[in-house]
Amino acid sequence: MKRMMTVLALAGAWGGAAQAVRVDFGVTYRSGGLTPWDGALVRVGVGDVSFGRGTLTAGVSNRAAEIGLVQGFSLPPAGTVSASADAALAWGGGLRLAARVGGTLGPVALNVGAAGFTTAATAVDPLAAWALTPTALRTRGWNADFTARYRVNRTLIAVVGGEFGAQNQGLLGVEWRRDLTRVLPPAEGDDPDAEPGTERTGTLALRLGARAGQNVLGLSGGVTYSTEAGLSLALDALAGPGSWGVVGSLNAPDLLGAGSTAGVYLAYEPWRLAAAPLRAGAQATVPAGRGTLSLDVRGGLLPGGGSGLGARVGYSFPLGGTPPEQP
Repeated sequence: MKRMMTVLALAGAWGGAAQAVRVDFGVTYRSGGLTPWDGALVRVGVGDVSFGRGTLTAGVSNRAAEIGLVQGFSLPPAGTVSASADAALAWGGGLRLAARVGGTLGPVALNVGAAGFTTAATAVDPLAAWALTPTALRTRGWNADFTARYRVNRTLIAVVGGEFGAQNQGLLGVEWRRDLTRVLPPAEGDDPDAEPGTERTGTLALRLGARAGQNVLGLSGGVTYSTEAGLSLALDALAGPGSWGVVGSLNAPDLLGAGSTAGVYLAYEPWRLAAAPLRAGAQATVPAGRGTLSLDVRGGLLPGGGSGLGARVGYSFPLGGTPPEQP
């Protein structure tokens, strides 16, 4: 533990000269452990550490040591590429490695990810099972996924994707997007014969497709509504012979005061074999002093039965620099 604390201190000193390093503290507790300590996590970390052209994050807890790197590339005239790599070493034994690459090439956007592990995700993060994005809960194995999006025209996008490893499956669909606008009232002195001005108020996206694979076959549909102020609402459903599910989320800025964020989600996907079929959560962040206070509550069911509930309280602040102005 002392060695890892030294590593965190060196990482913070390394990036401090280039930019404000973020320091994170967090305490997590999840029900269902044999003893109270089984479901507990105490973590300290640093983020936004300058590392070449990318940023580095590192953390240590009573469960594991973690490190991650995010790197961006510009490849004119082809487009842009972003890459990330993460590693976690569990003190109880086992390693988790993950990498993701995303990029654009003209009208095509591609995102590819892969992971290999010899310990469960919950060995590193007690709340990993009930994240909005389904997490494979096997103790060892590998996963891979990809999503390719082709912009047919300004409003229509073709999508193809797949998930491999614990439950092989594929997705094929289309997405239609439209900017929502409103007519501005005429200002004093405007030409009465001129076209009225407009401004964008938000975006509406509709999705339609099909998913097929191990233990899943059905049609999928969804809708996302977002405003220019940052409010977003998403709802997706799947229905087919013997497999169905629904996933919804709502995020709202400034709900708990200026600079705050708040969000809730609910996912019920009983067709998933290796991930939690029921996942629910609520998150909130509020400015506090020179940093940000966060609360994350999650719960749901586990594959094969059983349930649980957990919460995380965290605080992060920039190391150095000028404290943010309070509203």
